[in-house]
Amino acid sequence: MSMRKARFWRRAYLMFSLALGVISPWVCWYLIPEFNPITKPLSYFGVSELTAWYWNASLIVISVALYLNAKKSIRNHFKPSSGKQLLDLLLMLSFISLLITALFPMDKTLIHRISATGFFLSYNLFVFCFGFLRSKKYIRKGMFSMIIGSCMLLSSLLLLPFPSYGVFEIVYFSFALFWNGKLFYKRIQTEPTFNR
Repeated sequence: MSMRKARFWRRAYLMFSLALGVISPWVCWYLIPEFNPITKPLSYFGVSELTAWYWNASLIVISVALYLNAKKSIRNHFKPSSGKQLLDLLLMLSFISLLITALFPMDKTLIHRISATGFFLSYNLFVFCFGFLRSKKYIRKGMFSMIIGSCMLLSSLLLLPFPSYGVFEIVYFSFALFWNGKLFYKRIQTEPTFNR
């Protein structure tokens, strides 16, 4: 496969996956209209008979996209260094954690909780460290990721007033998708166009 075709399919996959990250909760919510994120976590979609296959498959597709998008951004913005190794480690940990979360739904309580917690912590730290390391060269560009990472962390405060993880998960994933969308958009602006 030529570089042009590979780039096209990678972009198409990432755009589809980012859109899926927005659409999937709404589709599942439509199928289960009684769902309430204040009382139930989004993981409920992974065990409900109506939505389990769709939700868990979506999580797998999204986890691969988050990994590919971030991995490509690491390569574009960082030279080989100990900082890059830390980013690679955090990204791999978050990727594996989200995959396990999809493969072991909420009814597998302990495994699901450990993997979900692993994802939220490692991905949050990855985004913040990405910005911190980037700010050493480009302060403004690095601050964007650091602010998003801080907002992702602060969204955990939503666990205090609400009895379920649902609201926190929605806010957290909104920040994660926004960050990925911004990185993806900036990268395609700098990559060679297909007609060159």
